Amino acid sequence: MYDVGDIVKDFELESTNGTYRLSERVKDNNALLYFYVINFGKTCTDYMAIMNERLPDLESRKVELVHINPESVENHRDWMRSTSSLYEHLSDKGQAVSRDFDCIVTKAKNEKIIGNTNRAFFLIDRDLRVRYCWRADVPTDTVPFDELLDAIDKALS
Repeated sequence: MYDVGDIVKDFELESTNGTYRLSERVKDNNALLYFYVINFGKTCTDYMAIMNERLPDLESRKVELVHINPESVENHRDWMRSTSSLYEHLSDKGQAVSRDFDCIVTKAKNEKIIGNTNRAFFLIDRDLRVRYCWRADVPTDTVPFDELLDAIDKALS
């Protein structure tokens, strides 16, 4: 389980923009990895609208947000069209990266989603060091976006 201060293992995943390699992407910006449960879920849809509105806030902090779950790239593209998502989405098909970051649902009201990728944020710097992390207790939990931005500011100061 990664926590603040830990160095994460580099990874490469298929994405909606081709191939995403973490070590390459953190050269110019910090990466904010957003693990989430499923495409087209109500909580994820509502949260995407907020994320789209707040893109300028992330850009001004030199933070690149990417979304990760096991859905296929094709499904991610459909999801992006449906939500007008402004972000790159990564396909963690076997959930290896989700497991490395300890982002697997272990408790939920709906037992069908146990074993899915759980909601979490990890801010990763150019040294692949975790600067901030937040994990949901249950998949419907979200961190208020202003709180997330405050935590990013504190982590980067």
